[in-house]
Amino acid sequence: MAVKLILVAALFLLLGLMGRLILPIGLPHADAYFADIETRQMQEDEIGQMTRVRKTYDRMANTGDDFTGWNTDMQDFWKYTIAFSSYGLPSAMIIDPDNRDEYRLLFDTMIWKMKSRKVWGDFTDRGFGSDPISTQNIMYKGHLNLMYGLYQLTTGDTRYAREYSWLTQKLADELRLHHNGQYEGVTCEPNAWYVECNAIGMMSLHIYDRLYGTDYTGTEVQWTLDFIMDRMRDEETGLFYRSYHPQQDVVVRDISGYANAWTMAFLNPFLPDSMAQTYKAGFKDNMVIHYGPTYATIKGDLRSDPARNQVAHLFGLWAAKEFDDPALFGKLRNSIDKMGGLGPAPEGGVAYKDANSVLMNGVVLAAKLHVGWDVILNHDWGHDRPTEIPDTMGMTWQDLLPNQIYSSKDGPRPLPQSSLSERPCPNCFWGDYESVLMKSDNKTEDICEASTADTKTCGLATLDSLNFRD
Repeated sequence: MAVKLILVAALFLLLGLMGRLILPIGLPHADAYFADIETRQMQEDEIGQMTRVRKTYDRMANTGDDFTGWNTDMQDFWKYTIAFSSYGLPSAMIIDPDNRDEYRLLFDTMIWKMKSRKVWGDFTDRGFGSDPISTQNIMYKGHLNLMYGLYQLTTGDTRYAREYSWLTQKLADELRLHHNGQYEGVTCEPNAWYVECNAIGMMSLHIYDRLYGTDYTGTEVQWTLDFIMDRMRDEETGLFYRSYHPQQDVVVRDISGYANAWTMAFLNPFLPDSMAQTYKAGFKDNMVIHYGPTYATIKGDLRSDPARNQVAHLFGLWAAKEFDDPALFGKLRNSIDKMGGLGPAPEGGVAYKDANSVLMNGVVLAAKLHVGWDVILNHDWGHDRPTEIPDTMGMTWQDLLPNQIYSSKDGPRPLPQSSLSERPCPNCFWGDYESVLMKSDNKTEDICEASTADTKTCGLATLDSLNFRD
């Protein structure tokens, strides 16, 4: 009898351990991420992941173009990691307003990391052009422009207003040019056009309209929407096709899991009824793989690769949040947090056991935080909108991006002789931006006599002086 009791106890203990390992015990209930804004609080996992993200970017803020711990084999994807991590910060500001200023600081750092040549250099290095953003490359410049827009919308800080205006105008000019041809929107690489990347550029124009009272949404954005809905959708499922190739006027009819989740989430502000239907009947019925009542993932491609896909899983989280679907979100969250081994990180916060945790962490966190584009776009951010569009006369792409890699591995980098001829280090504003304090300080002229104008002690203007580097 005693032996039987011991065996039964051992069996229950084993089942308990297996349940602890397999079931999502200890994770917040999915409904907690969907609470009303008035009662929504950051969950323990979100707090831990935000700590990890902030530490990551704090370390990189003053190390030039060093991306310590970032997998260089996936360097082409760094732009998406930075951008999608930043897209969660408006929601963080709404959920956790007490730390809003620190999220503003983090957002600013992310923009500077986005500007790194290591992030955008794939376009020029592959021979697609010497200018990485004036035409094409919506896969990069759309994200940069949306980051500019969201930063200014949420913070009221206009330090990127001229850059945002210049890039918006370039994007609109390109859209008008294509409107006279056979397709709408902007290509990523030459002869390669993707719905998801264009959705980002369209959102950046929409936010510009909200800030400056323009009407890109009713013209350039609408032209692209019409093209997408007419040419880039599968009639059977309503899902979006993989790509379009304008030189041959050919649509590739693969249906990507990650591209559809991303596209639906970012087109929802423009076509809410249509996207909600596509999500419910097209995406959930065709792209989701369920593992019992607790776990789920997203297919890589509906036809050519219907197996589970990690990237599609990440964007499935975004779609589930945007379309207010706690059930699917919970199953996807369970899969990535439990099976991905989310736990304490050696340097603080929490991270995944995956070797690419630094690339995943911010994207997952942003999806968890996301309160919906409707809430973000209509939130009262507490500051006045600009009264006029900045003057962008004479600007070029080099006024936005430093065409040089600044890295400690390459040796020390001196200050540029002139901020007009060579951009300073990423995360430096010399010659480009004056703080509010600098703008309000009228004592500079009184203190700086003509005889001392080229010395180290005479204000911001001396940073463009050759004598500064004595």
